[in-house]
Amino acid sequence: MKKFDVIVIGGGHAGIEAAAAAARMGAFVALFTKSRDDLGALSCNPSIGGPGKSQLVAEIDAFGGIMPFAADYSGIHFRMLNMSNGFATRALRAQIDRILYRKAIQNELSLLDSRLSVIYESVEVVDLENKIINGKYKAQTLVITAGTFLNGLVHRGIEKIESGRLQDDGTYQQPDKNISKILEKAGFSLIRLKTGTPARLYANSIDFSKCQIQPGDENHEYFSKNKKNSTNNRRLNCYITRTTAYTHEIIRDNISDAPMYNGGITGTGPRYCPSLEDKVMRFPEHESHQIFLEPETADGELIYPNGLSTSMSADVQDKFLRSIPALENVKVARYGYAIEYDAIDARALKSTLESKDIPGLFFAGQINGTSGYEEAAAQGLVAGANAAALAMNKDSLQLDRTNSMIGVMIDDITTLGVDEPYRMFTSRAEYRLSLRSDNAIFRLGEIAVKLGLLTQEQYENIRSQQSEISSSIDKIYAGYIARNQREIESYNRDKNIKIPKDFDYKSLSGLTNELVEKLTRARPENIAALSKIPGITPAGIMVVLRKLRAG
Repeated sequence: MKKFDVIVIGGGHAGIEAAAAAARMGAFVALFTKSRDDLGALSCNPSIGGPGKSQLVAEIDAFGGIMPFAADYSGIHFRMLNMSNGFATRALRAQIDRILYRKAIQNELSLLDSRLSVIYESVEVVDLENKIINGKYKAQTLVITAGTFLNGLVHRGIEKIESGRLQDDGTYQQPDKNISKILEKAGFSLIRLKTGTPARLYANSIDFSKCQIQPGDENHEYFSKNKKNSTNNRRLNCYITRTTAYTHEIIRDNISDAPMYNGGITGTGPRYCPSLEDKVMRFPEHESHQIFLEPETADGELIYPNGLSTSMSADVQDKFLRSIPALENVKVARYGYAIEYDAIDARALKSTLESKDIPGLFFAGQINGTSGYEEAAAQGLVAGANAAALAMNKDSLQLDRTNSMIGVMIDDITTLGVDEPYRMFTSRAEYRLSLRSDNAIFRLGEIAVKLGLLTQEQYENIRSQQSEISSSIDKIYAGYIARNQREIESYNRDKNIKIPKDFDYKSLSGLTNELVEKLTRARPENIAALSKIPGITPAGIMVVLRKLRAG
């Protein structure tokens, strides 16, 4: 039987960062994935970053992770979002060449091959207690990062296909039907979630003259401060168009074709990335919706129509696509689809992402109920580092709401659980003024060096680059940060403040639509009762407290 310190199941974003982090810490690691093409695959939109997500990427970089460098290497369109807002909410986003990204990931993993073995083999049998895979590989610790593969089921109209996802070559990869049963038998509660993706379009069939051009930033920033700016030097425009009244008419006339509306899908989808049919049906007051036409590679052959995620049949997709300006004669390379999959209730995990009941078993990524590449990669890094730490009797990686956005995310999912795919936003963090992208190395660098995730030289180099920028921003927000701290101390004294029955949550600009709906429905009598509502965050409590104090 072949032995390792850590075994990682799954070669997606979570698995990659888990395996790499464990190897950097000195562990001998086996990474199981079905094919080489899985390593670095961008299964949905080929983009990295955005609000809340770019802060996660900055923290991954502070721990020596792979994603930031790979995004820089493969980026073909960079934009800094929310520039009119404060530094805490500014967010770098990059459109990525999916081929170059996969190449960068695989190259980075190859640098760790003295400690990292990639095994291209399906995982059929898992002994969770003894950490044995397929009866012939054994480890001290195990990290499961199964993505959307647990009982994955693809939906397109009435068509149902058992699959973990559609690959770039148009073939469906087989789902995993065993691990869910193994987890249930071990006592884990499973939930059913759903996500989706739009069609991929041939660029030469699109009339871009009918679109608004969205250029990237000329002098843009990069994600990685660790590995400096190796880049492909290709920069492409993105384009903007909109759905029409006719588009919406087609959706409404064919809504029975959509599995989300005909009962075909039971899983809960992501609130903040709804399908086109969801947007049309849930928001009938909107006459059109913005669509971003984003290149998938540096040659620009394929276009990702961001905003057109759908579960409708191919013939309906053809109809509504051609009702959109610039897409009247569009040719489809691959049609969109929705996918249902199993996830665990992450409340069964410690803050280290280790199981509370089975020592040495860790989970990361979509299996924990999250959505997004960045969320998955960040969890993978934490799970992989802690799996290595346990196997090698080292200190664990302890993150919390005060020192990192990663800590906020992990605290949210492990204490509150999820009832829909979790996406990171800066608004989820009550200390967001202190958890910016520019100061990630100052918050986390010493921890990274201590654990062996970052070298002392790397740490000092990044600190010297960022010190002037970070110092000037802290000076700017020093008063706000001090006030934030006082509010938190006051919150601890004010848990029993009464909330009027007619309190108008909709008037609070600092709450998400999700929280407004939950609070309006629950009508908690006081702050203590409000704090127990699933999904409420300390940041949301602060917003309510401010309003109550102001009268």
